[in-house]
Amino acid sequence: MNYKELASTLLKNVGGKENIEKVIHCATRLRFTLKEEGKARADVIKETKGVSGVVKGNGQFQIIIGPDVASVYDELMKLGIRSGEDLETKKKGKTFDGLLDFIASCFTPVVAVITAGGMLQVLLSILSMAGILSDTSNTYLVLYQVSQAAFYFMPIYLGYSIANKFKIDPFLGMLLGGVLVLPGMTSLLSQENGVTLFGLTVQNVTYSASVVPILLGVWFMSYIYKFADKFVPNFLKFILRPLITIAISAPVVLLLLGPLGTYIGNYIADFLSFLMNGYAPLAVMFMGAFAQLLVMTGMHYCLMPILMATFTSFGYDNLIVPGMLVGIASEAGVCLAVALKSKDSEWKQLGFSTAITSCMGISEPALYGVTLKLKKPLIAIIVSGACGGLYAGLTGVKAYALVASFAALPTFMVTMPNFVNACISVATTLVIAFCMTWFLVKREDLSPKNTKNNEKVNQETTVSIGKEAVIHASTDGNVVALSDVNDPAFASGALGKGIAVESANGRIVSPANATVTTIFPTKHAIGLTTDEGVEILIHVGINTVNLNGEGFEVLIRENQKVKQGDYLLNFDEKYIREKGYDPIVIVVVTNTDSYLDVIPTIQKQVTSTDGLLTVIV
Repeated sequence: MNYKELASTLLKNVGGKENIEKVIHCATRLRFTLKEEGKARADVIKETKGVSGVVKGNGQFQIIIGPDVASVYDELMKLGIRSGEDLETKKKGKTFDGLLDFIASCFTPVVAVITAGGMLQVLLSILSMAGILSDTSNTYLVLYQVSQAAFYFMPIYLGYSIANKFKIDPFLGMLLGGVLVLPGMTSLLSQENGVTLFGLTVQNVTYSASVVPILLGVWFMSYIYKFADKFVPNFLKFILRPLITIAISAPVVLLLLGPLGTYIGNYIADFLSFLMNGYAPLAVMFMGAFAQLLVMTGMHYCLMPILMATFTSFGYDNLIVPGMLVGIASEAGVCLAVALKSKDSEWKQLGFSTAITSCMGISEPALYGVTLKLKKPLIAIIVSGACGGLYAGLTGVKAYALVASFAALPTFMVTMPNFVNACISVATTLVIAFCMTWFLVKREDLSPKNTKNNEKVNQETTVSIGKEAVIHASTDGNVVALSDVNDPAFASGALGKGIAVESANGRIVSPANATVTTIFPTKHAIGLTTDEGVEILIHVGINTVNLNGEGFEVLIRENQKVKQGDYLLNFDEKYIREKGYDPIVIVVVTNTDSYLDVIPTIQKQVTSTDGLLTVIV
């Protein structure tokens, strides 16, 4: 491959230097952030020799190159394009996509807290209505306070998450959040004659469960922290950096940014109130129709600040949660139809299991495992969600818990009409989605792509005409077909044949006797060449290049000789998931075209001593 020629061709067809804000690369892709994506000629780029595909998403124009991506990237740099690594922090917040990504990544780590608090409220409501636990008993009152802690201390949780995103000490972010919700501070601000700071009146504002004030506060704090880090001598940083940061940030937040953030939150709530008073049916219909598309893009997390502002002001939500509720009902209806219509046992199992998880408020398995695979059910999702949302909007359904789940339906029982209308919205959506899927999806769409017997026959037939090289599993865990991986570049086989494993231990070992040819700077991917010449790419996670190496520990160096079973890499699966990424381990043979075939294992689970891929030479 002529890297220089390819780089020049790509530069021309993405709109030239003047159309590029930044470019970075991961293990397989060039990731362009373009000023005007419309100038990029995706059709021409796809046909360019050396390009495996083009993907648009997450505000990026991604060109799939494969294992030679670093060489093409180097040639782009020689053409005078400035590296995106230096621009990442500065540019990210200046685009709409960057803002959405920032909000989503800040809220993703606290979703578990919100879910825990909301589901505990759901459980208490169910126990109370069933007569098992009185809502005046000590047990109920204590557990209710536990559930409230998930929301009351939201500024503290977000303080950590936002500070982490700005790459400053996250505990200082927590401290700033603690300042806002400290009971003593609340009492001080609410005293009869008020309180002053440096002669200026501090406004009496309640910050519990608020979102915008801490967002603004930590944003300001990040500048103070980095200023102190730059100018304070190293031997004094341990003492003076945190002191300067909080001593300046806390007064500014209490006097200016905190009240400003509260006003912004109130304006958001007022706008939603105006919207729901005048256009409620259309607003909820729109939310219901496209709720699952928001989940698909990850933008549903961006709604969290709006949702928190609404709950803080009114104590309920009549837009986002009802819309998301009918959204998961639509997924449940689709999956149930697939399960009942298919004669294939795997589709039945997948349909029933994803229907259940959707009912519980987790729709991603259904979305990626069923809806997007079959494609036709997307129509059913949108139409049924719109119908259910329209009914919820017309009847004024209100959610009193921050959870969209069938299990949360009892929390709608503040009034019986509200509960009944919520149930009708869900039932309407589910039935319409079920019926549309039943008629749109044919039985032949639900036939298995490959059977175990066919795999065995193919393996036996192929082995007889050539030698084989066994690539062992690089980690222990459950096996996932490459076509089921949530990344079109890998799933399509454009980067080579292979397989994926859901790791059970967060350890990567060498799958064969090999030489380490590539360790990507972001540590999430390793290239190996076996003694037989098989080129292997081990890629940990989907889009984990964005973590910049955080959560990964490389144990080897480039050009090092390794034996099968030698440790290569450790990764923190929990941390990767908390950051919103899928930590699945993908193994592909990048020079697949050099061999007769690459056959994946038919085992459902593997250990590092098991064969994962058989390469037919």
